[in-house]
Amino acid sequence: MASETEKKLVLARLATMPLDMELSLGSMGSFDKEKLIDEVEKGTEVGNLVIEVYMNYLRSFKQRVP
Repeated sequence: MASETEKKLVLARLATMPLDMELSLGSMGSFDKEKLIDEVEKGTEVGNLVIEVYMNYLRSFKQRVP
């Protein structure tokens, strides 16, 4: 389960996505900006996966930067 801080961070990031951009999550399907935001806000399986992926990306980036 994602923390509220993580959720807010990911929602802020999603807000910067272009309107015509879609994210494919394998067998879960493709999601546009509005649907991703909705999924994260509702805390669905898809929303939690988006948070997990984005937070893992940030953590790995942090480890690489001196």
